[in-house]
Amino acid sequence: MNRYEFEDKISDYLDNQLSISERRKFESFLDKDSEARDLLKSVRKTIDLLDTSWPQKASEEFLPNLLKRIEAEKSNIRIKSQTNAKTLFFGFSPSNAFLLSTALVCFIAISVNIFPDLTGSAQSSIVNEINQKTDLNQSTQVANDESPAFDADSSDSTGLPGSNIKLNDKIKLVKNQR
Repeated sequence: MNRYEFEDKISDYLDNQLSISERRKFESFLDKDSEARDLLKSVRKTIDLLDTSWPQKASEEFLPNLLKRIEAEKSNIRIKSQTNAKTLFFGFSPSNAFLLSTALVCFIAISVNIFPDLTGSAQSSIVNEINQKTDLNQSTQVANDESPAFDADSSDSTGLPGSNIKLNDKIKLVKNQR
C-alpha cells in the first residue's frame, strides 16, 4: 500500500468499512509509517471534536431582534418596489428610457437615409426623367438635321413622342420561305 491509497482509505478504516484483508494491509502500513499514524490520530481528533461540539447560546434578545429586522427589511422592499413602479416607463428608468428612445430615433433616421424608398419609385422616376430628356434631345436633333437621309422619309416620326403612326398600307407580311 502506498501513501495515496492509505489517505483514500482513512475514512473507511475509521467507519469500519474495510474488508479484513484491506484492514490488515492498512494496519501494516500504519506500523511501518510514523507519519501515517500521526495523520490517523489527527483525523480521529478532528472527528471527536466535531462530535463533541458544545451548543452556542444566544442572548434572550436575539430572536425578537432578528424578527424585527426581518419585518423591517420586508417593509423596505415593499416601499422601494412601489416607488420604483411609479417612476418607471415601460419597465425602464427615465434615463434608460430616454437613451433607448434616442437610439431608436437615430436608427430610424439612418435607415431612412440608407434605404430611401424600398419600392424603387424614386429610382424609376429619375430614370423616367433621364429618358424624357434624351428623347427630347433626339427629337430636336432630328428636326434640326437637314441631311438628305432624313428628308427622304418625312413620315418617320419615331423620335417624336406621342405621335400616332398608321402603317397599315405600308407593312406587308411575308410568309417565311424556308
